[in-house]
Amino acid sequence: MAFLRVVVLLWADMLAAYVMWIMPTYLTNVWKLGFTRAAGIMNVANGLAKVLPLVFFLIVDCGLGNYWMLLLSSVSYAIGLGFLSMSTPPVLAKETGSCKHYKPECIGHTQKALFYTALALIAVGISGHIVSLVALFVDQFEKKKADVKFEKPRHQGRRKRGGATSDGPNKQGDDAEDDMLSQLQFQAVEAMLALVNREKVKVFRACLVILFPVIGLIALPYIRPWSLRFGIPAICTLVATMAFLLGAYNDNKPKGSPVTNVLRVLVASTLKMFHKLPTDSSKLYEKNEHDDKKLSHTEGLRFLDKAAIKEEPVTNKWRVCTVTEVEETKIIVNMLPIWITFIICGVVTSIGSTYFVEQGNHMNFKVGKLKFPNSILLVLYELTKSRSKTMYTFIASHLGGAGLKRYAPPVGIAFATLFSVLCCIVAALVETRRLHVLRGHGLLDKPDEKIPMTVFWLLPQYILLAVLDSFYENSAASFLSDQSPPSMKRYLVYFNPGLSGLGIMGSVLSVFLVGRVSERRGKENWFQYTLNKSRLDRYYRVLAVLSAANFFWFLVAALRYPYREPTSNDEQENGNEEGNAMEAVEGVIPNIE
Repeated sequence: MAFLRVVVLLWADMLAAYVMWIMPTYLTNVWKLGFTRAAGIMNVANGLAKVLPLVFFLIVDCGLGNYWMLLLSSVSYAIGLGFLSMSTPPVLAKETGSCKHYKPECIGHTQKALFYTALALIAVGISGHIVSLVALFVDQFEKKKADVKFEKPRHQGRRKRGGATSDGPNKQGDDAEDDMLSQLQFQAVEAMLALVNREKVKVFRACLVILFPVIGLIALPYIRPWSLRFGIPAICTLVATMAFLLGAYNDNKPKGSPVTNVLRVLVASTLKMFHKLPTDSSKLYEKNEHDDKKLSHTEGLRFLDKAAIKEEPVTNKWRVCTVTEVEETKIIVNMLPIWITFIICGVVTSIGSTYFVEQGNHMNFKVGKLKFPNSILLVLYELTKSRSKTMYTFIASHLGGAGLKRYAPPVGIAFATLFSVLCCIVAALVETRRLHVLRGHGLLDKPDEKIPMTVFWLLPQYILLAVLDSFYENSAASFLSDQSPPSMKRYLVYFNPGLSGLGIMGSVLSVFLVGRVSERRGKENWFQYTLNKSRLDRYYRVLAVLSAANFFWFLVAALRYPYREPTSNDEQENGNEEGNAMEAVEGVIPNIE
């Protein structure tokens, strides 16, 4: 039953994702906002939903727990989607004295207040689910393992993987699978597939698990009133939350936050900036007790070593830090140049849920006599993204076989930056073609008219965007997991969507700056009120150049980065992760097909 409740919440996530996906269309068609302003509103909301998980994870780990975070975020989800439905003109027309039509004059201050409040609550709901949804399920599985004293060995007769045989319980493999599941908290579809495989759900049930949300995504576009398009996901989320409340769950005890150690090191090293470092690093302060997570002293970033200069008494933690705490901070500082790459990838990712959607809004969704719903591109994007993980897994497995496992994540990130370049180039070419069709049919001044051009012209850029997002999410999460200080692994994984979220919000600034530069010397701004009058193709070319620069920046940063040598335990975990991640995420798909 716990599995079904988790999957139902994942369904609600997917329906809410569709709502956020069509929001730019709602803002441009009903509110009659300019497409750049509509995109800006949604980029801020989507970026906030990716930045908040780190804050929420700190709250969870400091005492709230996964159960309460999931409950509160689900309630926020349901209320937010409800407010969103109420913000549409027909719902509160009688109470507010406004008209019932889907026109900008029928949207008053009450509707606007409800709309913006809804976006904030939905962002909180998305973030809370990212942090605690799959994590709480993993807690239930760990409880089940603890309750069972003897379990039949898994995968009997199979070959060894990562040094662990299949002749007995693969504890390290299970741990790696749990770690893999925690990373999939950012990928609802892959998490759902992983949970299906984890629970050994039969093929028929697995089909239902996948088909239900897909059918919902296909059916929603055929519902014309916006109040129902927003209201149905609100009802589904409310039902899922009520079902979640009926269950009993095991919530592991919060473990406390080690992130403050970084701040302590920065403060202590600044307070002792005029102190002289000892020539012998062994004289720096370190606790005497045995700890497997202790890190050896390194020579880089010597300024931070001053935080470990001994003082009497050593009880003031904001003046004296251990060598391990200093080394953990050095690792974080060395990661900063690579994190910039993640932010630029977020800028490119933002165009998929805004400008790509607006491009396809007035294109032809028919193929012959068959008409597809506007969610078809979202479904194809999600399927491509899910399947693209095999490409990264292939690269990681081959590098792992050559003893270069720790280089797999940076190679994956490099591919992600290359795909971002290709995505922007293809998008620019397609937009140039779209503008050519508009001019040929005299539609530049008719933004509401359908364009005689199939929407599947956008499919190549959606596929490239899906591959970009898949490579980025999986390789960046692996990089942060492999290279993070031992005490911060669980936290830094959340920097993956957080940094991307900063890029998504930063795309608003990029549009503003590019628009200002484009109108210099009396020229027309590339971003006009309507998409047809704008030169989005030129903006895509600017993003292509920015992505190319980002690629070379990453190459320099990756070559200069001091990769942490994995311990023996790390190597065994990585070896097991290769097999278990493949089984959990991909193993169910061939069975369904």
